Amino acid sequence: MLFLPESEELSFRHGDDVLVGDLVRPPWPGPYPAVVFVEGSGPGGRDQRDWQTRLAAAGFASLAYDKPGSGASTGDWTRQSLTDRAGETLAAVGALRARPAIGSRPAALIGHSQGGWVAPLAASLSPAAVAAVVTVSGPGVGVMGQEEYRLRRQLPESGFTDGDAEQALALLHEQIDRVRAGDTPAAVHAAQARWHAAPWYPLLAGTSPASIAFLAGIADHDPEPALATLRCPLLAIFGAEDVQVPVEASVRALDRILGGAGHPDHTIVVFPEADHGIRVRSVRAPGFDELVVTWLQRRLSAPPRPEGP
Repeated sequence: MLFLPESEELSFRHGDDVLVGDLVRPPWPGPYPAVVFVEGSGPGGRDQRDWQTRLAAAGFASLAYDKPGSGASTGDWTRQSLTDRAGETLAAVGALRARPAIGSRPAALIGHSQGGWVAPLAASLSPAAVAAVVTVSGPGVGVMGQEEYRLRRQLPESGFTDGDAEQALALLHEQIDRVRAGDTPAAVHAAQARWHAAPWYPLLAGTSPASIAFLAGIADHDPEPALATLRCPLLAIFGAEDVQVPVEASVRALDRILGGAGHPDHTIVVFPEADHGIRVRSVRAPGFDELVVTWLQRRLSAPPRPEGP
């Protein structure tokens, strides 16, 4: 028998935006526990079909949707704060809960990279809505700490010099400081024009007025308050060779914050040799998929798949 999960387009509103994504569920009757994907930085977010198929095979319904201004979604993600993104995530959970096949079944969030800041924030803002959180390469440090680490590691890994990395760091701080002082993102971008042709410039988080504005808007984010008040189970996954997120510092921060807050159920896993996408030599790290599925099944009590004919 072919395994063919059922899929449909789902749209929901958050403020003035209409977000559009794919709801994928098992090909047997519900109700199903649910998962919402929380995308990382940049546009997109809807292309999670392999992941969604794996979750459907394990008994979960899941929703992956494009961020505002991406795909069929309206709005502009560069105008969002991380709190805006958390509210949007909770609206996605509400849209799933409105489906009869899900209803009151528990819902979890899977947040990758920047989504690893957003998912715990959403769960801390509405504990009744979120039953569990999985973060994948989600920083345990703040935005500026993560960006500084990324530039110092990613640029040399990409073949650029330490001097290039230091210049990129100087541009990063100039962008944030000048916007905070009242300069427009367009003026800041124009002032850095002589660096726009540098081969490493595209690796900056702020390469346009819109992305500079977004970065300046989230630069002060500190994940500690949300993590300290989080009460649902948390699985935090990292790749040991991640050049975008400071893994050791993040693990220490999570241990300190969650341990100090008496968090009742958190697991931190670091996959050896894995990168930011938890891949080893371009292949998903062995055991990653099984870890996420079994952890979610235990926390959300996904029903076993019905026996086939």
